[in-house]
Amino acid sequence: MKLFDRVAAGLDTLGRKANQALDEGKLRVDLARVRRRMDGAARSLGYVTYRQAKGEPAAPAEIETLTRKIADAEADVARIEAALAEVKRRGTGEAGPAAARPAGEGEHPGGPAAG
Repeated sequence: MKLFDRVAAGLDTLGRKANQALDEGKLRVDLARVRRRMDGAARSLGYVTYRQAKGEPAAPAEIETLTRKIADAEADVARIEAALAEVKRRGTGEAGPAAARPAGEGEHPGGPAAG
């Protein structure tokens, strides 16, 4: 029975590590997606600023919307990075507060990046 217990413990450890890797991978994909969204909004805001510098009028609502999208994305990045740190802490066996799970694909405020 001792061999069986060691095999079972090894499989359990392997399963936990696989789940951790999967969780970390999902969070990294979310992080890349949110950063792309933030970059797109920042790029669009840059174009608005460029048009303003050329003397063209810019709609204040457009600037406000793009600025809000960037701020929302920054908050999402911070939340996802905290969740990633928590997943890593769990993997190393350190104790730490439970981080909030990232929002699903359609749950991020601000929607897709403008541009």
